[in-house]
Amino acid sequence: MQGMDYVYAVWQEKSFSAAARKLFVSQPALSASVRKVERELGLPIFNRSTTPLQLTDAGRAYIDAAERIFRIKRDLKSYCDDLAGLESGTLRLGGTNFFASCFLPPMIEAFSSRHPHIALSVTESDSADLFNKLATEELDIIVDSGIYDAALYEAIPFYQDHLLLSVPAFLPINREFASYLLTQQDIMLGRHLRPDVSAVPLSAFQDTDFLILGKGNDMFRRSRKLFQNNSMTPHVRLYLNQLMTAYHMARQGLGATFLTDTLVRLSAPNEALVYYKLDDPNAQRQIFLALQRRGYRTNAMQGFIKSSLNLYQDAPA
Repeated sequence: MQGMDYVYAVWQEKSFSAAARKLFVSQPALSASVRKVERELGLPIFNRSTTPLQLTDAGRAYIDAAERIFRIKRDLKSYCDDLAGLESGTLRLGGTNFFASCFLPPMIEAFSSRHPHIALSVTESDSADLFNKLATEELDIIVDSGIYDAALYEAIPFYQDHLLLSVPAFLPINREFASYLLTQQDIMLGRHLRPDVSAVPLSAFQDTDFLILGKGNDMFRRSRKLFQNNSMTPHVRLYLNQLMTAYHMARQGLGATFLTDTLVRLSAPNEALVYYKLDDPNAQRQIFLALQRRGYRTNAMQGFIKSSLNLYQDAPA
């Protein structure tokens, strides 16, 4: 199996020298091991004339087979650990900065109180990268709200939040729409969820500067849909990576943005922003735990899902 591990490392690093450093072996020893595997196959695995290294057709088939073998080994080890009742191992979690900050901490606390010997790791990234890491089994479970391939992933919803148009309080347009305006206290009390509270016409903010999250983030897709559904071409002052960054930029008066009611509730009291209800399906966001459909689901994964659902069982879903 060492040869397979070495080939896989070269493919991951796209370089023999980088793979040798990662594996703590000499480059000649690594090259010799890969050549031995290629002799056994009777075909080259790598096209060495390209930079970075590229797989040949035989190489792609080899890597696909190696990943299946690695998955079987991991699943077998996890299954045997579960049979033996071992409370050990690592559960690898992921989420965007917002989800990792707001939802994972209570989930981890609830899980760890019951399973103190399971190590946990958390990866923060954008939605696209998190699903890629789920696909390559670098992560076990992620928290997300975006579009996913239902054939590859199972999504377990546990919470629903709502997007609000968030506008710097000093902007003159707020006077024009004072009857629609909501404060942070209103959001805390859930006034925006009441059917008698009117949604603001988003198109009225056509000339307002906007702060928008960039591609790869579910909020980018939702923002674009909101603008399209209101026949708007917004003036985007800044593209940002994180929802919390958009919140702080908006508080400084740099532009309007879309925030969630969850973030507003959790934020420190402030009067720098005012909020408006939005009437659009894209303003309702289902938050879920996502994991691969294939592969063995360890006791740790099942325990995390169960404790998380119990934690949010009385929350809006």
